[in-house]
Amino acid sequence: MSRLDASQVEAGGEIARSPRSPSFPQPTTAAEATRVDERATAVSNVPAEPSVDDLKRAAQQLETFMQSMNRYLEFRIDQDSGRTVVTVKDKTTGETVRQIPSEEILRLAQNLGGQSRAVLVDQTV
Repeated sequence: MSRLDASQVEAGGEIARSPRSPSFPQPTTAAEATRVDERATAVSNVPAEPSVDDLKRAAQQLETFMQSMNRYLEFRIDQDSGRTVVTVKDKTTGETVRQIPSEEILRLAQNLGGQSRAVLVDQTV
C-alpha cells in the first residue's frame, strides 16, 4: 500500500479519489488513510509461520493439557494417503478415543484420489 503525499490531499483534509477504481472503497480523509496504512503495516508484520520456540511452547501446553485429561496424542503419516493422522488415546487402557481424520475419511480420500471409479460405499444391501 502506498502512502499519501501532500498532492493527494485536498483542502479540508479530503483525499482526491482515484478515477480508476470508483467502486473500491477508499479512505476519505487523511486520518482514515493513516489508519488504513497502519493496519496494513500491522498485518504485514505478522510472521508467515510460527517460530520453533512458539511451536515448542504450544506442544508443551498441549502435552500438559492432555496429561490432565489422562490422554496422550500419537502422530503418524498414513501410508496410503500421505496425510498426517492424530490419534487421541486413553493413557491407562491405550484405547483409541478419537482419530483425526477418521479411518473412513482416509479410506474415502484413497478411493477418490487413486481410482477413476471411486467406491464411496463398501457395503451391499
